[in-house]
Amino acid sequence: MLTPIKATYRAALIVVALTFFLNLMSRLGDTFAVFLLPIESEFKWNRATLSTIYGLYMGAHGVSGILVGWLVDRVGPRPVYALGLLLYSTAFFLAQFATAPWHLFVTTGVVAGVAMTSIGMTTATVLLAAWYSGELERWRPMAISVTYAGLGAGVILWVPIAHILIEHSGWRTAYLWLGVATLSLTGIVYVLPWDRLARPLLERQEKKHTPIRLDRKAILIIIAQPTFWALFGVLFLTAIAIYAISPQLVAYLVASGFGKTIATMAYSVTGMMALFGIATTGWLVSRFGSRRVATVTYAMTIMGLLGLSLLMHSPHLILLCAAILPLGLSQGSRGPIVSTLVSRLYPATSLGLVHGAITMGVGLGGMVGASLSGLLVDLTGGYSASFAIAVMAGGLACSLFWWVKDLRTG
Repeated sequence: MLTPIKATYRAALIVVALTFFLNLMSRLGDTFAVFLLPIESEFKWNRATLSTIYGLYMGAHGVSGILVGWLVDRVGPRPVYALGLLLYSTAFFLAQFATAPWHLFVTTGVVAGVAMTSIGMTTATVLLAAWYSGELERWRPMAISVTYAGLGAGVILWVPIAHILIEHSGWRTAYLWLGVATLSLTGIVYVLPWDRLARPLLERQEKKHTPIRLDRKAILIIIAQPTFWALFGVLFLTAIAIYAISPQLVAYLVASGFGKTIATMAYSVTGMMALFGIATTGWLVSRFGSRRVATVTYAMTIMGLLGLSLLMHSPHLILLCAAILPLGLSQGSRGPIVSTLVSRLYPATSLGLVHGAITMGVGLGGMVGASLSGLLVDLTGGYSASFAIAVMAGGLACSLFWWVKDLRTG
């Protein structure tokens, strides 16, 4: 018979495992990196058009953040997670019938972006913060980091699967199977025992009896704080740095002289490295502080970007490995840092709203980075400008951890 404390610890660990898995599912939209070339080959669309699809995906992810965060605060995680999986399924089912750019703008762009937000870290952070409070609060940074690692695991899992499906059946059938996978999980997730999984969150909501309405005053107070804009800026600039290159990475490596299989493997290995980097971020932050850890991770990101940029002149496998290692280990590591800071700086009752609002930085930055990169590739015929923008954005994001007090001392 478990004691109440041990039972709480076990339940909290189960919640971490669940949020890790759903975060893994949230990266399904990132498989577009391997869909890009076959879609380009069939339709002969330019790179700016294709990058707009991914840009809209990231933009919808960001813009929907505040609504999803508010919804989680009000109705809990069960309907939000189920809605996200259902939206992903709908997006992939419809994408297989695409014949014009706007079809993919709507499906794998906007709809998939909202789905990503619904089953991603905004919902997970609210759930984890509710469980990891009181005696468990000291474990919150680690819990958030482990959950964030699901993002890297999602790339490891879904990108190779999508590549295999495309190679064997074509990109349309690949989208069909991704739709089947997400639809099958929707019902399973909905019937999970959420009365136990979300118990601390539900108890807090019952005590408050909060009506389901958007608190405009709370939003105005939040966005008036410089710390909010600093955290938003970190995610916005970091997203530009990453997504100016990430959606183009497979195509860039193929253009540099590598085979499609190696290019896809490199993209997946980046996700695998991110899995380890993200998982250790929480422990490192609790030991060395946000500023030091963030600075090291940005240095690694910039090193990786510079290494990748050299491949267009010297496409050697050793150089590719040397670039992927620091880039992968640092990719995604700023997310747990920001989520931990948000959970410490803002009240639990508005955590979903705040996290969702700040997450808009990721989506909007990803939209700007991906769209601008695609346009620059069309205009210049190369990737040098994209790498330059990515490096500058990474440097600016790092500087915020030195300029802003709450980020510097958090």
